[in-house]
Amino acid sequence: MNGAWPRPMVPPGGASLLLVGLVDATGTGLYLAGAVLFFTKIVGLNVAQVGTGLSVAGVLGFLAPVPFGRLADGRSPRMVLIGLHLTCAIGFAAYAFVDDFVSFLVVAGLLGVAEQAARPMNQALAEQVVGEEHRTRMSATLRVVYNVGYTGGALLAALAIQTGTRTSFLAVMVGDALSFLLSAILLAFLRVRPGGRPPRAAVGGDGPPFPALRDRWYIAASGVNAVLLLHMTLLSVGVPLWITTRTSAPEWVVAVVLVVNTVLAVLFQVRVARGTEKVSDGAVALRRAGMVLALCCGCFAAAAYVGSVLSALAVILTGTVLLTWGELLQSAGQWSLSFGLAPTRSRVEYLAAFHLGSSVQVAVGPMLVTVGVIANGPAGWAGLAVAFLGAGLLARWVAEKAEGRLQLAAENPDTPELQKSITG
Repeated sequence: MNGAWPRPMVPPGGASLLLVGLVDATGTGLYLAGAVLFFTKIVGLNVAQVGTGLSVAGVLGFLAPVPFGRLADGRSPRMVLIGLHLTCAIGFAAYAFVDDFVSFLVVAGLLGVAEQAARPMNQALAEQVVGEEHRTRMSATLRVVYNVGYTGGALLAALAIQTGTRTSFLAVMVGDALSFLLSAILLAFLRVRPGGRPPRAAVGGDGPPFPALRDRWYIAASGVNAVLLLHMTLLSVGVPLWITTRTSAPEWVVAVVLVVNTVLAVLFQVRVARGTEKVSDGAVALRRAGMVLALCCGCFAAAAYVGSVLSALAVILTGTVLLTWGELLQSAGQWSLSFGLAPTRSRVEYLAAFHLGSSVQVAVGPMLVTVGVIANGPAGWAGLAVAFLGAGLLARWVAEKAEGRLQLAAENPDTPELQKSITG
């Protein structure tokens, strides 16, 4: 274990949280790899019903993070996260009893709320465990551990898929449920640093409801980040479609692209995130991410005009390296801005609001990439490159505006007019 995770990589006090993340990610990897087949082969749902149920879960999940973030600010992110993990454990275990579309819809909706609400809690908890000075490094290390856990869970799910029995698929769902139960138990014993930020209730809860959603510059930063987050849909949807329909590369290259991306992310995420703790550094990382992602668009577009398989493979792999580099830079910038631009008293609610940009990207990204990029060929890739460049260039300006307003509010807490100007 020490050989795989060098001591300097893990911030003091962070090992326990990494264990929670590994258990959580392994269960999620199990589910992601086997869920669709379970719903269609074992439960007996058709593809349209599965898609509808998961879409409903996504919509409910979009609405959940901010109210739960506000609850965590008034209570404790760890306690709220324990409750959400226990809810997920019950939900995934309940899939074993789902036998029609209605029951599937109920369980999927419950899980959509709990899973989406838990994500900003994990980010806030990282800060409480290791402190502000190590939060970016901890977030980067957690992302590495999650990638490892997803991969391990998917490999375990492959065994169930290969067996193909009802019992083996039920084991996947029960395994995911147990992973959330174990995560909740581990969280109960997690040591959080004493002191730190007071809960919202301790500093006064008066003021406009949901201030994070009213902070226009913070939401603008989330929007800029959401554009750069299109790299996720590009990797999972756009690049596989482009390779298989518009290039001379064989279909197995899609698997190579995913493996290369995962390996590079595991090896270099912490290194790329180093030195991006300040908001200004995070904004620079987002600007660079926009430039690198624009270059990757050029590579993938060019792959359609390369004749030989080896040449196409070389161009595609170059594009994959650039895509992964942009992904790592974007992640580092996201952690820096989401933390650094959030006021201390409402940290979790603000992190949840920042997460809304990611939810929007998940909802509309597939359509933008398929209809807007892949269907339009080189022109589509050029448009996406411009979007990446524009978002990267806007990042620093938006971050400076948001940080300036935040500093003014901190220096003048008793000026209602100024507080109102920040939230619009």
